[in-house]
Amino acid sequence: MMTTLLLPLVLLASSAPASQDEGAKATEAPSWLVTFDALQSRLDDPKLRLIDARSKADYDKGHIKGAVWVDAKAAEKLAAKPGGLTDAKAWEAWIAPLGIASETEVLVYDGGRQLDAARLWWLMTYLGVPKVGLIDGNFGLWASEKQPVTTDAPKVEPREFAVTFRNDRHATKSEVLSALESKTATIVDARSTDEYTGARKMAKKGGHVPTACSLEWNNLVDKNGKFLNESELKTKLAKAGVKPGEPVITHCQGGGRSSVNAFVLERMGFKTRNYYLGWSEWGNAEETPVEVETEAKK
Repeated sequence: MMTTLLLPLVLLASSAPASQDEGAKATEAPSWLVTFDALQSRLDDPKLRLIDARSKADYDKGHIKGAVWVDAKAAEKLAAKPGGLTDAKAWEAWIAPLGIASETEVLVYDGGRQLDAARLWWLMTYLGVPKVGLIDGNFGLWASEKQPVTTDAPKVEPREFAVTFRNDRHATKSEVLSALESKTATIVDARSTDEYTGARKMAKKGGHVPTACSLEWNNLVDKNGKFLNESELKTKLAKAGVKPGEPVITHCQGGGRSSVNAFVLERMGFKTRNYYLGWSEWGNAEETPVEVETEAKK
């Protein structure tokens, strides 16, 4: 007999509409989170496109029923290329095999702690896909709970999707510099403590953006890919120095970890942008200010 774990949907964003029960329908908020129970009830829904962000080898061994494999690494490489984040034709070629239409609701999962899934979530919302969300838990947890798993790959007809970049979801280097000068946004650094302090240098310059709050991404989601509850997240944000109501800009080294933070912060009600190129650009630029932790400051 198949057993189903009932996982409550955590409605973190105070602005989320009351109709968003159990993640059954996508809302206008891009940070849509769905429980296993709610997903299981929609596995045969033709309006739902389920995306598997794991490796092809893992996908072929078994995946959630109806899931389509996506080359997450190819998307990561495309976004990191010079001009990649503004190459509409390249992104249209990447997304066409997924058969996504304007009415399609997209859910992404991975095999870890939401890192690959959140990257694809953010990139797809940035490309203009209107309804994209994450599953609260990874594939390992899904399989361990005897949820439906298959090796059958669904046939999806390719479909043209007109990419419309949502620049309100993205922050450029110049916009981060402007936000620092005008003090109009809180910078949230999703990297490790060693990267933040400068003990580990991943670019020409080490350290962090001046005034940035350190909020390491993996402190927001557990090893099974489940996000912390609202109370725990509020404590994490307060400890990091993220103030309620202030617009935020997340960043990491190259977009993935900051996408996890962006997802959480949006669900907490923050107006959020992701400085996707992050330290790979900031730490190698001549004009960007950097702060390094000293022994006295520690």
